[in-house]
Amino acid sequence: MERLTGAVLAERLEELAALRLTVLGEFPFLYSGSAAYEERYLSGLGSLPDGLILAAFDRNRMVAAATGAPLDQELDALRDPFAHAGRDPRSIFFFGEVVVLPSHRGRGVGTALLEIGEFHIREAGRFATAAFGEIVRATDHLRRPKSYRTPDAAWRRLGYRLEPEIGGTLSWCDAFDREETAKPLRFWVKPIIPSIGA
Repeated sequence: MERLTGAVLAERLEELAALRLTVLGEFPFLYSGSAAYEERYLSGLGSLPDGLILAAFDRNRMVAAATGAPLDQELDALRDPFAHAGRDPRSIFFFGEVVVLPSHRGRGVGTALLEIGEFHIREAGRFATAAFGEIVRATDHLRRPKSYRTPDAAWRRLGYRLEPEIGGTLSWCDAFDREETAKPLRFWVKPIIPSIGA
């Protein structure tokens, strides 16, 4: 596992974008994006002082990745629900997506990426909380695979709890759709204790 920055990020950008598009195209995301947009987004994230891009490799092939940024540098749609609930976005680190190829799921790769991400958050020394958003899809959604299981239990084991007072929406165009639609979000949070000396 490796943190991608600078020249290493630039070298792996195309591979990272392809990985994200593969996984985010699946349920529950059903995201219909482009490599060009993903590469611009990831380059911008990589340039943020506290932006975080982590990747996991199997024999030099990227098989998983996690992204995150300070909430005060995130989209209004992610920042505003916390601000309206009286939470200071400057003290919150927001994990974007944790994506793992189907061939490597169930091996603890996503969990390890989140734990490494939390280590970097603690090292920064300025965040009191880690958070992320979960897309809420109907249980009878037409594209929901019968085998799909939410990762809620894994998040709880990692110490995250659902924050019922905070909710929002995020809009994008689902695969096979022609227009953007708003997707409900619910948020999970975890207190972060800074490392000694951070």
